[in-house]
Amino acid sequence: MLMRVEDGHARPKLLSKAAVEKTAPDIRLDLAASVPLIARDSFVAETSNRIEQLNATVRLMSRDLGNIACRVADLEAIADQERRLQSFQKGDRRSKDAKLDELLRGCRDLKARLDRIEGRTAGDFHAYNSFEAVSRKLGELDGFRDEAKGLERTLKLKAWLLCAAVSASAVILVMATALST
Repeated sequence: MLMRVEDGHARPKLLSKAAVEKTAPDIRLDLAASVPLIARDSFVAETSNRIEQLNATVRLMSRDLGNIACRVADLEAIADQERRLQSFQKGDRRSKDAKLDELLRGCRDLKARLDRIEGRTAGDFHAYNSFEAVSRKLGELDGFRDEAKGLERTLKLKAWLLCAAVSASAVILVMATALST
C-alpha cells in the first residue's frame, strides 16, 4: 500500500468513497498498486470521455433547440400580427373604395341633374370652373338675396298697411250701417 499526503481537498481518482471515509482528510491511501493501463482500460476511459462529450453536446444542442423554438414562436406571433394587420388594411381599403365609389356615384348623379337644369336654362355655367368664379357668383347672388329681403320687408309693410286700411274701412262701414239704422 502507498500512502499519499495531500494538502488540498481534491480527491484522487484512484480512491473509492469508502476508502476516503476511512482515512483522515489530509492522508489518503491508494488501495491499488500502480500498474500500467491495459488496452481495455484505455478504451473504456476514451469511451467514457467521448460519451461525456456527446452528453455535453446534446445538452448544448437541446439548449440551442429551446432558444430556436422560442425564436420560432416569436416569429409566428409576429407573422400572425402581420396577417391581422394586412387583413385590417385590406378591409379598410375596401371600405374606403366603397365610400369613394358611393361619392363618385353621387357626384355623377348631381352632374346629371345639373346638366338637365342647364338644358332648361340658357345660362353659361361653364364659366364657373374655378372656386374664384363660383365665389364671385355667390357674392352676386348674396347681393340679390339682400335686395330681395329688403323688398320683402317693404312689401310686408305695405301689405300690413293695406290690411289695416281695409280693416279700418270695414269698421267704418259697419259703424255707418249701425248708426243709420
